[in-house]
Amino acid sequence: MKISIHDGVVIGYAVNFLKHELLIDIETVADEAVTVAFDNYLAHDFEHVMAGSILFDIEEADVTTFFVKNREQFEAHKLHAWPIWYDDVEELKQYLQNNNYKCYVVFSSFGLSGYIFAKTFEIKKK
Repeated sequence: MKISIHDGVVIGYAVNFLKHELLIDIETVADEAVTVAFDNYLAHDFEHVMAGSILFDIEEADVTTFFVKNREQFEAHKLHAWPIWYDDVEELKQYLQNNNYKCYVVFSSFGLSGYIFAKTFEIKKK
């Protein structure tokens, strides 16, 4: 049976840069504790981080479409070499695609939202 994170409350999240992993702990509406694990993690950008955040969903976004919609943001990020060194946004997009990174968008009903660049994600019961 698939675990639903819809309307789950974010308990917290952690990044381990050495393991290339981002973990989001969630309490589901069924009162189960689960962890969403993003493996081969590269970077994330979260907004509205706060206690009591309620998730709507996490969806994989098409990288090309995502970059079209967020081009200005990545133009600004390149001055800070985030998430890698790149000269133009197309170079970053190609790097992600050539190295099999995916873009996972975190949608919220309330609070924490944003996106993650990683190769895979999995929802695990604690």
